[in-house]
Amino acid sequence: MNSRFKAALSTAVAAVMAFSMTACSDTGAKQEEASGEFTPKLDTEKDVTLDIAGFFGNFEALDQVENDFNEYYPNVVFSYEQIGATNIDEYIANNSYTDIFMTSDDNVRFPGLSDKYVGNRCADLAAAGVDTSAFSDEMLRTCYVDGKLLRVPMAQHIYGMAVNVTLLKKEGLSVPQNYSEFTAVLKTLKDKGYTPIQGPVNRVYSELIMNMADSIIGNDKELQDALYSGDESAVQEIQPIFERLQDIVDNGWTDLAVNQTYPDDNYDQAILSFFEGDVPFWICDTEKVSGMKKRKSKSEAFSSSPFEYRFMFIPLGDNGFYEYREPWFGFSVNKDSEDFDYAAEFVRFLATETEINKMAEIKGVPFATETKAEGIYSIVSNPKNVQLSFINDGAIKPHITSFLGSKAKALGTGEISSAEEAAKQFVQECSTVSRED
Repeated sequence: MNSRFKAALSTAVAAVMAFSMTACSDTGAKQEEASGEFTPKLDTEKDVTLDIAGFFGNFEALDQVENDFNEYYPNVVFSYEQIGATNIDEYIANNSYTDIFMTSDDNVRFPGLSDKYVGNRCADLAAAGVDTSAFSDEMLRTCYVDGKLLRVPMAQHIYGMAVNVTLLKKEGLSVPQNYSEFTAVLKTLKDKGYTPIQGPVNRVYSELIMNMADSIIGNDKELQDALYSGDESAVQEIQPIFERLQDIVDNGWTDLAVNQTYPDDNYDQAILSFFEGDVPFWICDTEKVSGMKKRKSKSEAFSSSPFEYRFMFIPLGDNGFYEYREPWFGFSVNKDSEDFDYAAEFVRFLATETEINKMAEIKGVPFATETKAEGIYSIVSNPKNVQLSFINDGAIKPHITSFLGSKAKALGTGEISSAEEAAKQFVQECSTVSRED
């Protein structure tokens, strides 16, 4: 194994040196790669098996990219195994033959997350010659750690809500663009007998305010300092976020009993509930929306009475949306791969605009490139009336999201009685951890 790895690493280093020496003359070639053109750099006739570990059971999008890669490298065979995101380090340790594995921000940026962390197992993809010019700069930020590119993202992850546009039109309503319009729509829908906002208890309350909270916290470094120090000023800044949630709960625009009927995973049955056609707003994220296309045919209600729906940011701002985005799952290369050069070559191929967009489109999630999505993602692809925007640069750490979610759920279910108390408890929890964790 060591000799094969050394040989592979030597090949990769040589390729990087050659790439560096011809960087100026290769500018046009790199632009071609970003546009979907790809030129093989290795022996295209060599027999190679690449072992890939991922978080999905049925990964048709990856299958398609593998098929495309085989047009250039017909003798490369792929082996895929599903793994859990929470025990990825243990898996790689016990299966060292793994060449490529899926990762998230948690996996590469936070060593304190024990068996979730595999940053020390990831190769620097930039040094391996992977061209990332097809990606938006914002989506690449958290993929770099200490100057090393440890993964490439496959798509964007966004919190928001699915909107039954046809239902709103039937009731004489328009898609709301700010909080005043949103509350007016919610009131009208409730008066007409709908439960306007629905979703599982462990997600609906937290994801309702997630974009607002992450945008406000992410853009304010003084607030971040106050959170970690437990300063009272942070409570005053955070409380209005929880007040939005309390307003929605107190007015009955979401209902605990209804939300308790939703599955915790907010997936298959939740999607089918939305397709019944009487749910105005389903709180979800783009990962859940990705499963909707396949489930249209499983819904008798939708098949008999199809309707128009869109995914959008939740309009909690007085002047519009709070826009928060982060890169979704991506791919890393095992730095100890026996076939390192071919693993890096596959990721180089995957990173071209044609292939990475194809993967996102098949999976049903927003692009990580500058390409604007149409259809159900048209609103988030080109949002108007944005009050505040933040694309995660690492400032929103996992514990902030966790603490926020637990307090939002407690407020939504009545365990915490006021927005002020929720804000106080949130700030107190944030002060118990280090900013460096």
